[in-house]
Amino acid sequence: MRISHVLAGTAMGAALLLGGVVAAPAQAATAPADSQNTSAAVSATWQQTGEYFSTESACKARKSYYMAASNVYDYECRPSGGLWAGWVLAD
Repeated sequence: MRISHVLAGTAMGAALLLGGVVAAPAQAATAPADSQNTSAAVSATWQQTGEYFSTESACKARKSYYMAASNVYDYECRPSGGLWAGWVLAD
C-alpha cells in the first residue's frame, strides 16, 4: 500500500467515519535531516494527511493505519488551531 493511494482514496471516507474529523488539502514540508538514516528517508518528506481530529488520542489512533503503508516511515499528531492534524514522513 502506497501513501498516495491511501491519501487519495480514504481521506474523505475517513472524515465521514471518524467523529470530529475535518478534511483539508495535503501540504508537504521537508523532513529534518536527522529524522531517519536510511537512503529511502533522504527523499522522504513530512506530509499532512489531510485529516484533523478534535482530540490528540483520536489522531494517534490513526497511526497504525498510515504506518501500514510501505513508504511511510513515521506518523505524528501536531496541534493545528484547536484541532490535531495527522502528519506522515513518507516518500
